[in-house]
Amino acid sequence: MKKLLLVCLSVVFIAGVVSPLTAAAEEDDITGTLFEDDMRALIDAGIMQGYGNGQYGPDDKVTRAQFTAFIVRALDIQYGEEEISEVGASEDYNYGDVDPAKWYYPSVIAATEEGLIQGYPNGNFGPTDYITRQDMAMIMVSAAEMKGVISEAEELKFDDKDEIKPYAREAVKRLVNLGIINGKQEKDSLFYAPYDKTSRGETAAVINRLLKVLDPPKELDYQVASLSQGEDPVIHEEFETYEEAVSFAGDDQVVLKGNNIVWIEEGKGTTNAFTILYDTEALTSNSTYVTSGVDVELLEIEEDWVKIRLADTEGYVDPDKINLTPDHMVKDRSYYEVQDGLLYHRLYNAITERSSRYLYGEAADFMEEDGKYYSDNGNSFYNENGTFVGEAFQYFNRMPLYTETSYTGEQLDEYLAHASPDSPLIGTGDSFKKAEEEYGTNALYLLAHAIHESNWGKSAIARDKNNLFGIGANDGNPYEDAWEYESYEEGILEAAKEFIIPRYFTSSSYLYNGAHLGNKSTGMNVKYASDAYWGQKIAGHMFRADRYLSEKLDQAPENGAFDLAQTVTPYVNVRSAAEVADNKLYQIPMDGVNLQILDEVEARGTWYEVAPENFYGNDEEYKKAFIYSDGYSAYGTSLKKLPLAVDSDS
Repeated sequence: MKKLLLVCLSVVFIAGVVSPLTAAAEEDDITGTLFEDDMRALIDAGIMQGYGNGQYGPDDKVTRAQFTAFIVRALDIQYGEEEISEVGASEDYNYGDVDPAKWYYPSVIAATEEGLIQGYPNGNFGPTDYITRQDMAMIMVSAAEMKGVISEAEELKFDDKDEIKPYAREAVKRLVNLGIINGKQEKDSLFYAPYDKTSRGETAAVINRLLKVLDPPKELDYQVASLSQGEDPVIHEEFETYEEAVSFAGDDQVVLKGNNIVWIEEGKGTTNAFTILYDTEALTSNSTYVTSGVDVELLEIEEDWVKIRLADTEGYVDPDKINLTPDHMVKDRSYYEVQDGLLYHRLYNAITERSSRYLYGEAADFMEEDGKYYSDNGNSFYNENGTFVGEAFQYFNRMPLYTETSYTGEQLDEYLAHASPDSPLIGTGDSFKKAEEEYGTNALYLLAHAIHESNWGKSAIARDKNNLFGIGANDGNPYEDAWEYESYEEGILEAAKEFIIPRYFTSSSYLYNGAHLGNKSTGMNVKYASDAYWGQKIAGHMFRADRYLSEKLDQAPENGAFDLAQTVTPYVNVRSAAEVADNKLYQIPMDGVNLQILDEVEARGTWYEVAPENFYGNDEEYKKAFIYSDGYSAYGTSLKKLPLAVDSDS
């Protein structure tokens, strides 16, 4: 779970504790050393810390865990607790020697997921092993590629170049080209020393040089270049200004600043770090945020900002946070696919060049078996030719989460035992129903949320602290900071009462965007998680449970049981009867909020009886609630029905 406020506060805290240390340079052990400037740069940036009393150990050897933590901080890779749990649950990252309670666990998992580092063939990571210079080169070149840096393979002049292992030789060549690696001078000879253990000073030097490549000096010229897969860039012309270079660039050409692509005519963008989407070009007030490796639609590219579309939200991002890839260089992209009438989302990460897949829900009736479809928001779909084929919303992604499920606690436990027989959550069904009855959080939703956040209750935070929702687990130290509860039930009830409802169901909260799961434009996903598909993944868990239980109980599924509507204008009044009178119950302050339709009433235009917002914190319990939709010109239009992807035979 990503909390922007906590991230900001941690940055302030780091700045506050580091500055006094650097001010006392005369008393530390860095002064006069070869890599003094590099170490001070990383210390000031909060990337490297000391041991206290002015001791930083510039000659100390660096372990694999320490180096991983340094590079994760340097690249601003931020993973929330739910992402750490989800990724860490994969067999690919189940290192036998990395304890989830250790301080470096989040960094190791994040770096592995981003493709920066790998474990040993025996399944271990070797966190306490000292890192060699050639293994360090592999991580550094992966870091440069993650940030979209273009490099060439430069011929090596090291006297010991033949001693570099074949797997690391290309990485060393590219780092030499970028000026990140220089080698070790001994008399008249230049060595790379691939098997030497990397020191803290050397580590600071290579990371600081990488940061300078990522943020080159302002006076560096712009270059117009042509790029081809597997080939070094062809430079056509150099210019002093961004505007001149962009004006000169032709079809399929790019503009480089240093080794970074800063302009393309057509192509796609991919976030390369935790990225904030701002409302204006000033990059001040933000609307949402997203993790690295997410493809976004490029709308406009300028030197100081890039305008993008994420789901249905348009906004501006820091250009340093976006990798630009021209169309002819795009290797793959994410898409939706239909199998056995079900809709799966295949996610492609352009940075790591790896794919994953999750079940989203029912395939829409306009989709064909084995069909492949593209969508930026999860509801408007296009074929491979870019032709619009239809719109369909997933019921569980858009239903109000303050409605009730018909499934009992015992039935929820039956699903848990079926889907994950070793899940510690088995037996908690009644606790989720208790949260529904006492506070108004749909039990099927809350269970699915817990499944996703805690990896079926198997994450370290869930197992050790009875915390199924990652509450308090900020990115800097998720395990230690996560709140602890006496029991699963206490954690479930507290999450509903003190966290989810007041922050995400209550319209007066600054985090509110509708009490449904949604995406990065509407619903909880806007401000709850940096994972752009967090809401869709939880909806998929709800769909799986509903599909299994409805078939087992031989009853109609809850998926699509009611029609849904969405507000299309702000300040929509909810009334106790289908008429405009002194009968307002409450007001929905924004558009994009979803409602469950219970009945349709014709009065002055079309009205809908909707499920009322009966959840903890409201002054009264509403028996009936009505909203004017459309059809009466004096009232305009307040709602639109959502086309749902449901099985017509169910």
